[in-house]
Amino acid sequence: MMSSSKLQYEHLDQQDHSIRLLRLLPGRWLDNIYCELQTVSLDDNPAYHALSYVWGNPQDTGLITVEGSPFQATKNLITALRRLRSSIDVKVFWVDAVCINQLDTNEKTNQLGLMARIYKSAADVQVFLGESGVLDLIPHEQQVLWEDPPRTHWVRDATMLIHTEHPPHKDGLDSRGVIIDWGTYLRLPSSPEQPGYKPASREVPMWAILDPSNGLNAADQHRVDQFFARQQDPMHGRDEEMPPLETLRHNQCGAFAMMKMLSNGRCLKVCCQGLLDSSAWQGALNVIAHLVSLPWWSRAWVLQEAILPQRDVLAIYGEIVVPMGLIEDSGAVLPRHYARGDCCKRFWNSLPQAQKATLEMFANTMGQLEGIRQTLNMLKMKQIEMLKYLIDKTRFKEATDPRDKIYGLLGLLSNCDEPIDLIPDYHLSANDLYTKVAMQMISYTRSLSILHHHEFRSSPLCSELPSWVPCWGPTYGSLTPFQIGERAANFLACPPGPGRIPHLAIDTPYPNALVVQGRFISKVSAVTTPASKETTSLFIDLLTFLQTFFDIDPFSLHPITQEPEEDALARTLLSDQVFEVRYEFKAGQVVFSRAYAGDIQMFRLARQILMAQKMGQTLVLTLPNGTVMDDQAKAHVVMHAEENFWCANEGRVFFRTEEGHFVSGPMETNVGDEVWVVLGSLVPLVLRRATEGEDGRRLVGYAYVHGIMDGEAAPGVNGEGKREVYLV
Repeated sequence: MMSSSKLQYEHLDQQDHSIRLLRLLPGRWLDNIYCELQTVSLDDNPAYHALSYVWGNPQDTGLITVEGSPFQATKNLITALRRLRSSIDVKVFWVDAVCINQLDTNEKTNQLGLMARIYKSAADVQVFLGESGVLDLIPHEQQVLWEDPPRTHWVRDATMLIHTEHPPHKDGLDSRGVIIDWGTYLRLPSSPEQPGYKPASREVPMWAILDPSNGLNAADQHRVDQFFARQQDPMHGRDEEMPPLETLRHNQCGAFAMMKMLSNGRCLKVCCQGLLDSSAWQGALNVIAHLVSLPWWSRAWVLQEAILPQRDVLAIYGEIVVPMGLIEDSGAVLPRHYARGDCCKRFWNSLPQAQKATLEMFANTMGQLEGIRQTLNMLKMKQIEMLKYLIDKTRFKEATDPRDKIYGLLGLLSNCDEPIDLIPDYHLSANDLYTKVAMQMISYTRSLSILHHHEFRSSPLCSELPSWVPCWGPTYGSLTPFQIGERAANFLACPPGPGRIPHLAIDTPYPNALVVQGRFISKVSAVTTPASKETTSLFIDLLTFLQTFFDIDPFSLHPITQEPEEDALARTLLSDQVFEVRYEFKAGQVVFSRAYAGDIQMFRLARQILMAQKMGQTLVLTLPNGTVMDDQAKAHVVMHAEENFWCANEGRVFFRTEEGHFVSGPMETNVGDEVWVVLGSLVPLVLRRATEGEDGRRLVGYAYVHGIMDGEAAPGVNGEGKREVYLV
């Protein structure tokens, strides 16, 4: 960890919101780093920059000098300070590792409570993403000559993307989708209901682009043109004499040229001006892959540091300095080119899988950041609801101290209603903090929705927590936790009724147990192995196996619902829901709805198509209008079925109960586990009998149980069949 054993910190006055600032003294690139500390009050509006970075390996440290004393800083911080230092001017920063006495728990608690204000008040925030690999290719004897390191600056243009419900009118746009004249464009009809409406070609994006009146930045556009020229040059990259440093810089220029184009609303396909295997195109994608793999994106604190600032946020990637908004915009908008619109769909389908994977990772990383930003700006939530949303969305982010997975989000709650009793307190253990937050969520929302998760519980923290307390860590499968909440909202397995609100057990043999009331449904009698898309070679083989597992008879009725068993199975395999992605905003939103009869017919039809293909037969299908379904339409039916199946079931198991229920549930389900409907939970839960007494149960996870998702098996209006159990 950062060591300040020889640095004597002066006491900070909590009453006037005092903080320390780091004065980074001038120096040449490779000179030792010298700093001074200055105590100021935030109430006086001091001028400073804030640094956002990853601490890095706490064992990999070096010496800097602070107030004349040696200070052990991580190598990543030292590199960041070198990148930020000027050879002639003093730079003033707030840097958490140095400005906070990390050995003083009281000060750390107080200062982290001020972090939201610190980042909001900064003149700008400098995000050190990490090194880009350039330094490794520059000899030390060359670096030692630098006053300041080379820097390449990119600019975020003031381009506006005009999103409309329908494609924009073609007469107002050029071939790229750019508005020719704003005044003329406003007078054109904008929907099919208006006379004279002529939609733009599907070859342009589903939005109109309004470029800034003074044009795009000339220096950046020159770099874009150079990237295009390198792609079109058949000899580029084939010259073995090109130095590796020049090659890497070209590739980095290409990556940010792509981001520049995308952030300005241009099509993904336009970014590729040559062959998909050209060294310029592949090199640019390799840089994007490296950029999104940097640890900064996985830190728990980055949301607060990237979203709260009210002024510029600049990203530093090696020698490149670029507005964070340019990176974020370009990735978040990507899926609209190949998912919502048709402009780049054919191009997308032509990409090699590795290139798709890189772009999808980029889109997902930036889309998550943009989606949270939009939610904070546009939706009004109670603090506890927003905290749950944020914790769910950041499960895959990391923190050296697990408490920071919660404390690192508190600064984002300032504009939410109904404040909660929660402030950073490093005297509180992680176990006690997580239990406290879980209980607050249950009490404030009067809901057990936090029990609907499918997370790995193999970490040391999880082993110490009660089974009902989420450890807010990574989940298994492709379905993200916030989508579980969206899906659960479509069910009501246990409608509100008389009973006690879930509460912590007091004076019982069950310490930290959650007391709930519910109704036992049945025991698990047989379980499959977890469904895995990666290990499933043929989807039809999995469907056939599940037909056999559930002993489906096409002429029999389901024993619970009295519907055809094949329909019951189809609804179980879809968890009785289908999804669509809506793109009203820059980051797409996944929306779930209950499956209707047509969805079930299409799922069963997909199985017929796949079975015919496996047997080498041609299945002739006639649409209601009399036309024969072509191969493309069949492929779409199969794709829709597979996507919805894996969205619901990746990493989960199927099981039968002793009463004959068809169920999909958590991967840890064992034979003998119990299915319950519990007051306060919209979906059934799988519980396991605990060793601690007759009424103790451990939470295994949530389940889809066909035939009881709408209250059919809930306790009676007077509580008949209900009993109290202790979740330990």
